Formats: sequence, C-alpha cells, structure tokens
Amino acid sequence: MELGEKIRQARLEAGLSQRQLCGDTITRNMLSLIENGNAKPSMDTLKLLAARLEKPVSFFLEEENQTS
Repeated sequence: MELGEKIRQARLEAGLSQRQLCGDTITRNMLSLIENGNAKPSMDTLKLLAARLEKPVSFFLEEENQTS
C-alpha cells in the first residue's frame, strides 16, 4: 500500500474529512494530492498528519509485509 493510500485509509477509519484532518496547517488540495499519490508530504507534514491520526510516523513509512 502506498503512503497516500495509508493516509486516506487512516483518515477514513478515524471518521475525518479531508478538511478536518488538514485544519489550518495544510490545504485540502495538498492533502488530496498526497492521498492520490501525486505529491509526497514533507516530514513535518507527515508528522502532523500522523499526530492528528493518532498513528506513529513509522506506520506510514514501513513497507507492508507480504504473507501468504
């Protein structure tokens, strides 16, 4: 799963809209670009999103293990 997909999934699981997650810090358009894989967040932005989603930054950065 890509970084943007992980952010979107965590946001939806938290029951937040894009606007609620962004707050006054980043634009909804930027979040949309990140979620769709068209932009990569800076580390500061990723830390902010992770904190608001109550997830560690590592949750968004680690590769998903493939198990059968």
